Amino acid sequence: MKSFIQTKPGVLLGGAVLALALVMAAPSAHANVYASNIKINGELLAAQAEQGQNVNISYILNEPASDGVTINILSNAVVIRTLNVAGGGAGALRGANTVVWDGKDAGGNFVGLGADYSVSITAASTGYASWTTTTDDSEPFLVWEGRGIAVNQNPKSPYYGRIIVCNSYNGPNLSVPGYNVGMLKLNADGSYAEEGGHSTGGHTWGNDYYSPWHVRISADDYVYINDWSASGEIYRWDMTLSAASKLHVLSSDNWAPGCNMSGPEIVGTGTNTIIYMADIAYPNSQGVVKYTVTEDGTCDQYDIGTPVIPISYPLSLYPYDVAVDKNGNFYIVQYRSNVTDPSPRVMCYDSDYNPVWNTADIYGGLGQADDTWAYANAVAVDPTGTYVAVAFRGNTGGVGCTRIFDAATGAIVANLDYGLDINGNGTLHSDRACGWDAVGNVYYVDNWYGAWRAVSPPGANSSTTEPPVTLEIVAAPPPAPVITSCSLALGTFTLNFTGGVAEVPGDFEILSSATVDGTYSYAAGQNITGGSGVFQATIPAPDQAQFYRVHRVEAAQAR
Repeated sequence: MKSFIQTKPGVLLGGAVLALALVMAAPSAHANVYASNIKINGELLAAQAEQGQNVNISYILNEPASDGVTINILSNAVVIRTLNVAGGGAGALRGANTVVWDGKDAGGNFVGLGADYSVSITAASTGYASWTTTTDDSEPFLVWEGRGIAVNQNPKSPYYGRIIVCNSYNGPNLSVPGYNVGMLKLNADGSYAEEGGHSTGGHTWGNDYYSPWHVRISADDYVYINDWSASGEIYRWDMTLSAASKLHVLSSDNWAPGCNMSGPEIVGTGTNTIIYMADIAYPNSQGVVKYTVTEDGTCDQYDIGTPVIPISYPLSLYPYDVAVDKNGNFYIVQYRSNVTDPSPRVMCYDSDYNPVWNTADIYGGLGQADDTWAYANAVAVDPTGTYVAVAFRGNTGGVGCTRIFDAATGAIVANLDYGLDINGNGTLHSDRACGWDAVGNVYYVDNWYGAWRAVSPPGANSSTTEPPVTLEIVAAPPPAPVITSCSLALGTFTLNFTGGVAEVPGDFEILSSATVDGTYSYAAGQNITGGSGVFQATIPAPDQAQFYRVHRVEAAQAR
């Protein structure tokens, strides 16, 4: 019941494939350019800067901010300074950017001491006239057998915008990270994560086209991945996919007899986390099954879940994936190969599990034997609940596509790669996974090309990111004093200096040696006292020539 192996020859279609017309006017689009990986002086969470010094504010833009970037400096949530970056230049480019703040408020004064400073960054763009691909089919966008893609949507996370892509089979060139079984870790612009771009998470994956499978990222920064080689067991990691963070959440103990679980969909956080799975077992599918996570992050042993949407029209025996929007509505896809089969490929249920719409009722014969409706592989709903993305593998001819539907009505909003490649040429596609970021960009994996892509919705847009990083302004250390003279008379060593702050007895130590190049030790009997500009130490009268060195204890440097 699982998908067959698909090669990627890149063969062009003999003639252009006609795209489906839009059924209804598209809902209004929302933001697509945004800042992520925001750091202050190189720190993601807590930074320091000396009062009066410049502060570096760095960030990654997922695409160019053609209408510029606005950076607000805040003290206790009140804007005290605004930095404006014009579009088209440094600070507004796709990828890594750095803007320098001089540490002053809007009045030109250096800000005061304290740990109450933060930033917010608003990126703006004129956008595109239509849904537009913003990536290309080259490294790091390559993935040999992509089966899952997800983006961190938590704006308060230091990993906001991180993209996880699952690859389930080794490619021909293992020097390419995306050709290795496991998971790609990428920033919002597609660059590799700072700690490394690939991980297995310390798990032995099947390397069999099904393992790793679908991936979801929860609102509390956990990565959930399906190992479909084991009938759908679920594992969880932190955002770095470190082996130490691996947790076995759903195991074979949680399966009803004969089940075959695709998914997952993750709703909620902590002990309020719900996992939804789609049981594709034939002929005894349970439909959509609900699991509740316990305090330790796993599901109770032998908890076989609760079927919530059973097999009954419009849902039939092949639910392949499930997504849930912010209002609790369900979107389910079915894996049907026969394009004349009237069973729906995509369907919506409300939060009470009642059918709302399905593609069979809306589109009847599904395009009159249109192969692009075959094998619906994955479904994802955007955070606002406006759009639903569905990745269709297509029939054996490789004419798959990713479609965007109106979540409320099921109307087709866009066909992202229907019969076209990213250069507008007719070609083959086999889409296997899809997902959304927090600002309305859709992501999908075209397995025919062996690449994942990001697509921006149409329209001018802007997005504000308020990262968790905070800044503490600290006092600059006092400058070291400058010694102007010293003398030894009648057993008293006198040290004169100017500048700096050195008024506490003991700030200076005196070392002595019998030779200028010898080993220096503390001068016997030293008793440093002092006031402003003068330090004195009592030194026993030497019975031979002595050489002295003075160093400041705080700076630990010879003077």
